[in-house]
Amino acid sequence: MKTKYTNSAQYKCLEYLKKQSVDLYLSYCGMEECQRSHSYGPTKRTEYLLHYILSGNGIYQVDGKTYHLKKHDAFIIYPNEITYYEADKEDPWSYIWIGFDGVKAETYLNYISFSKENRICSFNCKNLLLDYINGMLNSSQLTYANDLKREGYLFLFLSALINETHKSSNKNDEIHDYPYQVYVEHAMQYIEHNYEKNIKINDIANYIGISRSYLSSIFKKSLNLSPQSYLVNYRLDKACSLLKSTTFPVSTIAYKVGYDDPLTFSKVFKNFFHVSPTTYRTQNEELIYSTKREEE
Repeated sequence: MKTKYTNSAQYKCLEYLKKQSVDLYLSYCGMEECQRSHSYGPTKRTEYLLHYILSGNGIYQVDGKTYHLKKHDAFIIYPNEITYYEADKEDPWSYIWIGFDGVKAETYLNYISFSKENRICSFNCKNLLLDYINGMLNSSQLTYANDLKREGYLFLFLSALINETHKSSNKNDEIHDYPYQVYVEHAMQYIEHNYEKNIKINDIANYIGISRSYLSSIFKKSLNLSPQSYLVNYRLDKACSLLKSTTFPVSTIAYKVGYDDPLTFSKVFKNFFHVSPTTYRTQNEELIYSTKREEE
C-alpha cells in the first residue's frame, strides 16, 4: 500500500492510495492554513470528505448553492459530486479534513445530522478534533499498530461530532440510536454482572446512556415488568440458589445478592415468598412467587 505524506508548517496530509475495509476506513486526512483566495475545484471525490474550520472564513459551493462558512463550521462533501471551495480574500480559513468511506460511512454522518439537505453543521469540540487529526498524522509509518491507531482516531473523530450533536439537541427529545430491545438486553446484562453490588435503577440507565423513564417504559413493553422488579427477581433467584446449595449464613447471602442490610433482604424475601429465608432453606419443595410482588 503506497502512502503520500507531507509535513510543513502550513500543510499536512496523509493519503492512502488504496485501502480495503468494510464498515469504515480512513482514506486520507490533513490540515492547512490557506492563503488568501486559495481554492479547490471544481472537482469530484470518490469518498466522503469532511472539513472543519479552525479559523477564518470561506465559501463552499455544491449543487448550485453557495455556503458562507466561518470558524467552528464543518462541511461535508459526498462521493461523485462536483464541489468547489475557496478561502476568503481578507480572512482566509485554516481547516482540518478527513476523507473516509465504508458501508457505514453515511449512517455515521446521519447520526451527526449531515445529509445532502443539511451539508453544514457547527461544533465546539475543536481541541478534540485537532488531537485526533494529529494522532492520525503522527501515525504515518506503515505498521499494523499504526493502521489500528489511524482507524481508532477516525472513530474518535466521528464520535466527538455525534456526541456534540446529541448534547445540543433538545433535552426533552431524547435520542435513541438503537431499537429498544437492544437497551433492554444491555440492561439485563448489566444486572447479571452487577446484581451483587448496591446498584440502583439510575445506575443502569446512566450506564446505558438513556433516561430512567425510558428504561422503565421499554422494560414494561418487553417484559411486562419494571426494571426494579426485574432486579429484585434476579437477586432473589440467586438468593434461592445460594440458600439451597450452600451453608452460608443468611447475612452473607444477603450481601452476595446486593443487600447491605440482612433485615431488608429478609423482608423483601418474605414479601415475595411468604416465608423467611431460613424457613425456605429447610423446605424441600420449590417456592412459588407471590402473585403480588412488592418492590424495594
